[in-house]
Amino acid sequence: MKNVSIVIPSYKGVHLYEKNLPAVLNCMRNGDELIVVDDASGPEDNTISWFEKKFAIKKIIFKKFAADFYLGEYKKENIRLRIVLLVNQTNQRFGASSNRGFAVAKNELVFLINNDVAPYKDSLTHLIPHFDNKKVFAVGCLEHETHINEIGGRNKLWFERGMFLHSRYKDMSLGETAWASGGSAMFRKSIFEEIGGFDKLYYPAYWEDIDLSFQAKKKGYLVLFEPKAQVDHNHETTNKSVFGEKKMRDMSWNNAKKFTWKNGTFWQKISFLLWQPYWFIKMR
Repeated sequence: MKNVSIVIPSYKGVHLYEKNLPAVLNCMRNGDELIVVDDASGPEDNTISWFEKKFAIKKIIFKKFAADFYLGEYKKENIRLRIVLLVNQTNQRFGASSNRGFAVAKNELVFLINNDVAPYKDSLTHLIPHFDNKKVFAVGCLEHETHINEIGGRNKLWFERGMFLHSRYKDMSLGETAWASGGSAMFRKSIFEEIGGFDKLYYPAYWEDIDLSFQAKKKGYLVLFEPKAQVDHNHETTNKSVFGEKKMRDMSWNNAKKFTWKNGTFWQKISFLLWQPYWFIKMR
């Protein structure tokens, strides 16, 4: 049996643990591990005390990077899980926090999910078999987006009018996808590290998961979508409250331009420059 490390980056997410961690724990098997990376939420969030009560975590010596490391355990019937709480000393945002979770994960397969995601009980069993193929880098889940009553998880990406654009794929059947979402997908750790993880170019957020899959595909690896692996995504993350809707749109658009400049061919970059007046007017 292939064991899995579940990584959850979280900022001021203590109110989400009671909602979603029971489903996370319910889908895990004996020998798996749970890693929550708290992104310097501060004492008012009570994340540390919540984990101390729930999993009897203890702080241990840790020198890998600027974070506090807590270790605990979860036991239920014949299931025994390693529980890790990593607390950043300064705010790192999604990409860097996820990278830290991968760095301490002990298993080759890492299931990366948002703190507002509740996986179905059999999600892992549908994702793991795909990794028997050594060329598979990532496999995304079918997301039930409960706030808008829609489904997602399979995506497409194309170049048009000087920019890379993306949208939801209409066909949600098994197959390749443009990228595996950082909110609900399983990744092969060795390839993740070979690529260098999420690129800090996209700080503070957006497009980093698209870029990660794009880099993997350039190296010849596969990025898949598995509709049988399902999650409920309740969209309660903190980006909206921290940045506001306008700032979020601006960040996404700026990172789209960064992605195009980083990954475009010579002629795509020429096209990017020529189309800038059009996009400037359109975005205004």
